[in-house]
Amino acid sequence: MLGALYASHQTIYSGHILSFWNERMRRRLPSIGALMAFEAAARHLSVTRAAEELALTESAVSRQISLLEEQLGVKLFHRIKKRISLTQAGLMYSTRVVQTIERIERDTLEVMGHEGEGSVLEVAALPTVGSQWLVPRLVSFYAGLEGVTVHVSARSTRFFFSESALDGALYFGGPDWPGAHTDYLFDEILLPVGSPALLEGAASLSPQAVVRRRLLHLMTRPDAWRRWCATAGLSGVNVLRGPRFEVQSMLISAACAGLGVALLPRFLIADQLRSGKLKVLSDLPVRSEGAYYFAYPVEKAADPVLMAFRSWLQQESGAFRRRATAGGAPADRGRSRRPGQALQEA
Repeated sequence: MLGALYASHQTIYSGHILSFWNERMRRRLPSIGALMAFEAAARHLSVTRAAEELALTESAVSRQISLLEEQLGVKLFHRIKKRISLTQAGLMYSTRVVQTIERIERDTLEVMGHEGEGSVLEVAALPTVGSQWLVPRLVSFYAGLEGVTVHVSARSTRFFFSESALDGALYFGGPDWPGAHTDYLFDEILLPVGSPALLEGAASLSPQAVVRRRLLHLMTRPDAWRRWCATAGLSGVNVLRGPRFEVQSMLISAACAGLGVALLPRFLIADQLRSGKLKVLSDLPVRSEGAYYFAYPVEKAADPVLMAFRSWLQQESGAFRRRATAGGAPADRGRSRRPGQALQEA
C-alpha cells in the first residue's frame, strides 16, 4: 500500500516537474510571427519594407519586434527617429533566425512533397554552370539512386554552410572554403569567341586582330584578358577596356549580340557554337587561374546521400575531363583539397 502511494506521489511530482519545464520552454520560444517580422526588418533595415513584404501594418511589425525584444531581454535594433540598425546582438541573432526559417521552410516543403519519404539534397551552383553543366547530368544521378531528390539553387558568391540549409555547392575559385571539404572537378579553358560578323569573312582572327575588337569581361575573371594576351605574346594592350558582366549568361548574350569578343569555355556555349550564333575567333586557349570545385560541410562528411552525390559528381567530372583532353584541351590538374583561406567570389 505504501509502495503504491509512493509510486503515485512520484508520478504526480514528475508530472509537475515536466509541466513546469514545458511552461518555461514555451515562455522562451518566440512565435514564428515575431521571428519573421524581425528577420524581414533586419534584412531590409526598414520596418516599412518589412511590413510591405509581410502584408502587415508598420505598427504590427513594430509590436512583434518589441514583444520579441521584451521576451529576450535584449535590444535587437538601434532606433534613431524612423531609421533602424542592428545591434551586435541583433546581428548575431538575425543570422541564426534566417538559418532557422530556411530550415523550417525546407523541412515543410520536403514533407509536403514526399510525405516524409525519401531524402532531399540542397545543392547550390553558379547560375550558368548549374544550368548548362550540372542540371543536364542529373538524369544519370536519379537513374542510379532512387528515393533522392536534388534541389538546385543559384549562388554566385560563397557563403557559410553554417548559416544556410545547403548541403553542398559547385563553385569556381580555389580549393579553400572555411568549414568545408572541397573536391576538384575540372579546369576552365577559355577561348575568344564572338558573333560570326566579327570574322568579316575570314576563317579565324590573329591575336592582334582579336584584341582590336571590343573586349567583353566577366567580373569574376578580371585577369582573363591579361592572361590571354600574355599567352599570345602581346604587350601594350589595354586589357581593361570594354564592358563588364556579372554572370556568364550575360557575357554569352553580349557576345551573341555582337557587342565584342568574350573569353568563354566551350562547355558553356556548345549550343551557341552548334547553332552558329557564336564562332571561335582564335584557337589560342588560356587556362583560368581558378578551377571548378564541389564543397560540402565538414560535419556532413559521413552523410550517405551526400557522399553518393559527391561520388557521382566525381565520376561525371572525371569523364568530362577525359573528353576535354581527348578534344585537345590542356590536361586537368586532378586534385582534391581542403579549405584554408578566406572567402572569395565564386
